[in-house]
Amino acid sequence: MTDQVRVPDDGAGGSEFFSFAHTYNGYELRDGFEPLAAVAQTVRERWERTGELGDDVDELRACLFFEARAFRHGGYGRFDQRPIVAALVSRIRSLSGGVVPLRGTVA
Repeated sequence: MTDQVRVPDDGAGGSEFFSFAHTYNGYELRDGFEPLAAVAQTVRERWERTGELGDDVDELRACLFFEARAFRHGGYGRFDQRPIVAALVSRIRSLSGGVVPLRGTVA
């Protein structure tokens, strides 16, 4: 059986959102940085254009992972206060029922 991870609630702190983002190894699961960045860009552009994130939980988790890595390498403020981050976590929770499989971790 695969380890399961709880999706943080809306009121969770930034560190909980950040830790959750790293329960999906986007580098490994999307075959490297460039394919990961392409998925994240597609999700972000769709969200910015339409307000919709889509229904693919793995795609949304890849995008959240990418956002977390970008934040780690130059972000400021609180990770959970980025509008796309809150939207991604909420959508992942809605689609998954609040629990997702652990799909690798990155420190």
